[in-house]
Amino acid sequence: MCPECRQIVQLSGNMVFSKDTKVTVFKALYALCLRLPEEQASECESQVKMFLPKILQQASSQWKPEEVCEAFGLCATHEDKELQQLPLHVPNKDTSSSALGTATETQDILNPVCTLCVLFIKKLETLLPKNMTEGTLVKLMDEVCDLLPSSYKDQCDDFVEKYGAEIVEFLLSSAAPHTICTLLHLCLFETQPAPEVDPISDCESCQTLAALSRLHLGLNASEPQTAAFLQSVCTLHPRAMPKCEAFTRVHGSRLLKLLGNQMEVPHVCEKADLCVSSKKLEPLGNNPCTWGPSYWCKDLNTAQECGNQVFCEKYMWKKN
Repeated sequence: MCPECRQIVQLSGNMVFSKDTKVTVFKALYALCLRLPEEQASECESQVKMFLPKILQQASSQWKPEEVCEAFGLCATHEDKELQQLPLHVPNKDTSSSALGTATETQDILNPVCTLCVLFIKKLETLLPKNMTEGTLVKLMDEVCDLLPSSYKDQCDDFVEKYGAEIVEFLLSSAAPHTICTLLHLCLFETQPAPEVDPISDCESCQTLAALSRLHLGLNASEPQTAAFLQSVCTLHPRAMPKCEAFTRVHGSRLLKLLGNQMEVPHVCEKADLCVSSKKLEPLGNNPCTWGPSYWCKDLNTAQECGNQVFCEKYMWKKN
């Protein structure tokens, strides 16, 4: 956007004294203000009224396109460009989320919110079906946080709550991930290097498959329904998993009974021995947390003790 802005400012330098031009520019900016959230729209309108006349009164010979575009936020400032030269680091799954608290804590992290945004949208894009609808997009957004590296999970739910509606709108218009994060004012306008993440494991493939199963089948499905899902998922979601057909062929029989019964077996991939449990398993029945959703979700404290708060919030409590 920066080169285009500079060119437009340069070409329009001789037009700014026209009365018609002033009216047109004001109407265009005012219309853009109205597209912002209500509290920002009012501030936007007042700034347009305050600053636009001053800008248009400047003699075109005094205009410096770079400065004008920096003022509009369409070109990175000198300080922003220096910041962008810092190396980008994405924590792996074992990294503590406290390391993402603020970009000023270490020079290894360049705007962690930008990194989270790009990772979130890239992951969401891989899950999208060929025939995407707004409803499908909204449902998938509820699943993505559980599929990101654990370092981001604490921030991810707040991120979705704050920016989810705008992300849906931008994705429906086919905007690229970094462009979306830039339009949300979470990333700088110049392209950042893509975050590096580890190759997807069988555990992550299984978790992705479980999320897509919840999208298509819900928490309870028959074996024939689950079998049909396993046969079609690679075609419906061609970017969701690398080597999707090989994975479903090798592990499909093991997952057939589990994927359709996620109400009773939420940790499908641990049950299928594709993910390692973070807790030492006890004999079935000795631990009340093995008794199922009726026990886990009876109250907030029990859900937290059993480590199933997210499950209860997504699938049990929101029905009440």
